[in-house]
Amino acid sequence: MRTKERTVEVSAELQERLEVLRQAHGLPSTTAVLERLISAAIDDTVYRMTGIRPGPKLAIDNTQAPGREGSQ
Repeated sequence: MRTKERTVEVSAELQERLEVLRQAHGLPSTTAVLERLISAAIDDTVYRMTGIRPGPKLAIDNTQAPGREGSQ
């Protein structure tokens, strides 16, 4: 899936609020704060539409065929 990168301008007030959130959550950048906020909004929309809460986001190693882990 391709994603598009967009540049946005934010007010000084919003930039300050994003910085407070960045520090509170220990995130590397205000961009990461925005990504987390957008992800939470999407999860909330999914819940309202389906009644199902999205599960945890896990990193999955899909570089090997199923059932072939450890055999080389």
